[in-house]
Amino acid sequence: MSQEKRIELIKQLLAERQELSTKEIMEEFGISQDTARRDIVLLTKRGEVKRTHGGILPLDFGRSVPNFQSRLSRFTKEKTQIALEATNYFRPHHVYFVDSSTILLKTCQNVNMPLTIVTHSLDNCMALAENNKVTVKVLSGTLNHENRFFYSNRAMGELQNVAFDTAFVAASGIDENGIYLLDQGDAEIVGLAVERARKVILVAEHQKFVNKSYYRICSLDKISLFITDEPLTKVQRAMFPETTEIKVATRSDR
Repeated sequence: MSQEKRIELIKQLLAERQELSTKEIMEEFGISQDTARRDIVLLTKRGEVKRTHGGILPLDFGRSVPNFQSRLSRFTKEKTQIALEATNYFRPHHVYFVDSSTILLKTCQNVNMPLTIVTHSLDNCMALAENNKVTVKVLSGTLNHENRFFYSNRAMGELQNVAFDTAFVAASGIDENGIYLLDQGDAEIVGLAVERARKVILVAEHQKFVNKSYYRICSLDKISLFITDEPLTKVQRAMFPETTEIKVATRSDR
């Protein structure tokens, strides 16, 4: 296959998945690491992709976040591993806040013990409805149809009356000042849940360091544990305090 034809196929694949690692390009096209890197360099020089540590992203990545259903349709093996790793941090009879995200939806689908989960996520609630071991408490409010969470001032009041053992949170963006979401109402709810939690576990892919969002959930010193899919760079690790544990969820086929 010529490089030009492969380049076009890489662009099509990137449009479908919204992110590609060098390893994925190698496996998809049966090429060496050097060849994959040359393709990435060419795409970057042409201004057709955004190069990251270990792969490529679309040029518009970080300017917007796909809605919940779009993200769910692009669910990757790496996200599955993060979700399953998160299930190891639940304990019987504890009380948890679980954020609205595709990764944490998968986590909810795999929780199987007697405990209480408070959530503002429609999909988390539907998944947990299938498990009679879990006590589910859904925050009240109006449904955000695009991202499928409930929000209201009353929900904020409901959170004030709960002390969580752990809050599981996601993010659409991470930088040295904290973790972020695109929707202000969503960020307000999750931010208050963080304040009401004894421990905070962040689940997010390493690409979230590229993504730029607007509304801060909390500063990074609030994060007790960060579960992600790739080892952090020195710069990324330095953003977090030494007390924050970093856990890389590895794929079972590696």
